[in-house]
Amino acid sequence: MEKQNRPKRRGLKITLIVLAVVLALVLAAVVYGAVMFSRVRQDMVPTVERPDKQPVVDLATPEVDPFTEALRTDIDYYESGEIVEVPIYERAKIDKYTYNVAVVVQQGSLNAETRQTDMIFLVSYHQLEQRLSIVAFPRDMLLPTHEYGWKRLGAIYSSGGIGMVINALNDSFDLAIQDYVCTGTEELAILADAVDGVPAILTEGEAAMINEQTGSTNLTKGTEMLSGKQAICYLSDRTVDNRGDLGRAQRQLALIQQTYWHLTDNFDRDTLFPLFTKIFDCIRTNLDWDTISGLGYEVAVANELTVNIIRMPYDDSYSEISYEGTYAILPAIEKNKILIRQALFGKE
Repeated sequence: MEKQNRPKRRGLKITLIVLAVVLALVLAAVVYGAVMFSRVRQDMVPTVERPDKQPVVDLATPEVDPFTEALRTDIDYYESGEIVEVPIYERAKIDKYTYNVAVVVQQGSLNAETRQTDMIFLVSYHQLEQRLSIVAFPRDMLLPTHEYGWKRLGAIYSSGGIGMVINALNDSFDLAIQDYVCTGTEELAILADAVDGVPAILTEGEAAMINEQTGSTNLTKGTEMLSGKQAICYLSDRTVDNRGDLGRAQRQLALIQQTYWHLTDNFDRDTLFPLFTKIFDCIRTNLDWDTISGLGYEVAVANELTVNIIRMPYDDSYSEISYEGTYAILPAIEKNKILIRQALFGKE
């Protein structure tokens, strides 16, 4: 009897060891995930009720002089202005099936001491219609703020952070953005290299510009795979097409669309998993894990996902002004508010 029992005990012991190892690996993965996710939520901007005594933002277009003052003080803020962190003011959800997230890309590293924005987007997902909308806001677009009057979006971010950017977009266009993701151009370059480059359809001028600024020699007109460094050069330049910040915003949207098609055509969820682990090192957000995983899963399994790209301000709904070489885009607030709300929520 003893000889028959020994193999069973040995088998039981081995089984327990295997279970212990598996449990240890699961616990390690959970701890690792918790640590990584806690890092992306560090220095989180709070969401608070709007102060009772704070006046409503005046959306009426003022005379030219306030805009001239805004452009003059923008330069001051970029160079030596006081940086504060404005909280996000609570707003009621407009549509229970729509999720809106502001995305800001800083110049350089996400951890840089100076804070200047390079790209500003709104990512909106409608669950029922399986519609993903990506809206690009030029950083030179003037909007009113409670704290500083009319300012360009770039200066709004430099002086008040993501909270002031979200509040300005919400107040101007009657949106309900409460969540954000921040990253930097250095981090975007890392992510682009992690998927072996991103595709872009280049003009002859764009190819020559990227070659000159990055020391490349191989890019020509047509579809090219850009390295991280080349992609950031393409996304950041505002001179190649003589369209300034509007042309830059349009190129940003075009590259996002090309990258989305490239990833969906050439990668699956298993091959993209390593990219997701890199993303945690490259962003800061106030989104909780349930929201991130839930939205990510819905987008991944959507049967007929529609992707819309929108540039604000809309065509024929803005004017352009300048002061001593400093340039700004002045949107027609009411017209753009109606158009963007129709696009995102199907309502004015």
